Amino acid sequence: INSDKSISYKDLFTQAKQIAFALSNKEITKDSYIPLLIEDNFLFIKTVIALWFFGAIPVPLNTKLLDDEIKSILDDFDFKFLVTDKETSLNLHKKDFEVIDLIKIIIADSEVNSFSFPSINSEAVVIFTSGTSGRPKGVVHTFSSLIKSIENGNQILMHQEKDRWLASLPFYHIGGFQILCRSLYYGCTIVLPESLKTDDLVTAITKLNPTHISLVSAQLQKFIYLGMKASKSVRITLVGGGFVDDELMFEAEKLGWKPYRVYGSSETASMVTAISANEIISKPQSVGKPLNNVKIKISDDSEILIKSNSLFTKYLGDEKETSSKLINGFYHSGDLGFVDVDGYLFIEARRNDLIVTGGENVNPIEVEKAILHIVGIRDVCVFAKQDKTWGQIVACAIVKEDNFINEKMIKETLKQKLTGYKIPKQFFFTDILPRTSLGKLEREKIKKMF
Repeated sequence: INSDKSISYKDLFTQAKQIAFALSNKEITKDSYIPLLIEDNFLFIKTVIALWFFGAIPVPLNTKLLDDEIKSILDDFDFKFLVTDKETSLNLHKKDFEVIDLIKIIIADSEVNSFSFPSINSEAVVIFTSGTSGRPKGVVHTFSSLIKSIENGNQILMHQEKDRWLASLPFYHIGGFQILCRSLYYGCTIVLPESLKTDDLVTAITKLNPTHISLVSAQLQKFIYLGMKASKSVRITLVGGGFVDDELMFEAEKLGWKPYRVYGSSETASMVTAISANEIISKPQSVGKPLNNVKIKISDDSEILIKSNSLFTKYLGDEKETSSKLINGFYHSGDLGFVDVDGYLFIEARRNDLIVTGGENVNPIEVEKAILHIVGIRDVCVFAKQDKTWGQIVACAIVKEDNFINEKMIKETLKQKLTGYKIPKQFFFTDILPRTSLGKLEREKIKKMF
């Protein structure tokens, strides 16, 4: 449902079958990975279900990415198709590649009853997340791992068929994709805002009365700044995707949002721990206790290890990275933390210097490479700075060789190479950046310098 129209699940599945029939004529086969670059929420949902009908695996792409960033992903993973609903200037004139425009394909009433869903252990989706080398990682989940995450989370979400889930996060993130999957699994209504802009979210919340909401810190911060009270319909608001300030949780509780701070990742199929605002009073800065069927262990070097029936199966096309992260049934998160005597988890440092700004993951290595391509810059270190609105912001320290280099010039150049949220918001210019004897940036030391 959105402000203009609604569709029943029966009609949704009928239309999805029609799209499946149209796509089957494009030689998309069972078990093939199909990247999706789709802005329209209704069309995205129908296309995902259509691919599931004949056993293909949707690969949602971040719709904020620039053409060159999209091309890089398509080339790196050797995808054969791109399904889209948006105008794209992608120069993809390869014999083994096809762009399928959903607006142009003919979707007619057809005999499509032969389609059926794949088995529960089949691969269901690939969610991209930032990799440590700058190359995105494709996190592969099965229907089973998605469903187990949904069932584990129901410990606090307590779904009923009459519930209404606000699609308040982008579907190309695991948090947003699981909103779709939870709604499908429990037969809830999916509330689709016109966009994820604050005004459109406010309109959807006040007029369409969702019971369940999932937000990143920056979204909730904007509501609190507006002094916005939650609709009486709201039963729970999940808040995650990076650092979430205690005071923000307390303010949200006062305004009726019933917030739970949650911790998880693409690899865990969303949240694996949760804590209410009331619990935070006695456990400040904790991300909560493990959900059902989740076990958390802290390694000798303080890394958070997670065991659950909701873990991903592999990184697409990367056996080495998979085997380094999935060891003896535990996912090695790269995050550092501890568990207190009462079983509450605390995060002390986020994984591999990844920056989480407004719920978007930014790999500092990728941003550094783009900055170093600018003539006149000798050295750079990109890092996170804590921020109450965004959770974190992207900052950078730069050693320049030429005086004409300045913040405005760097930002304008980066706009041609990086999507907006990856471009640093704070710049520091310095004469030297400390490095180890092996030449590696001393990132923690640089963070403390600035």
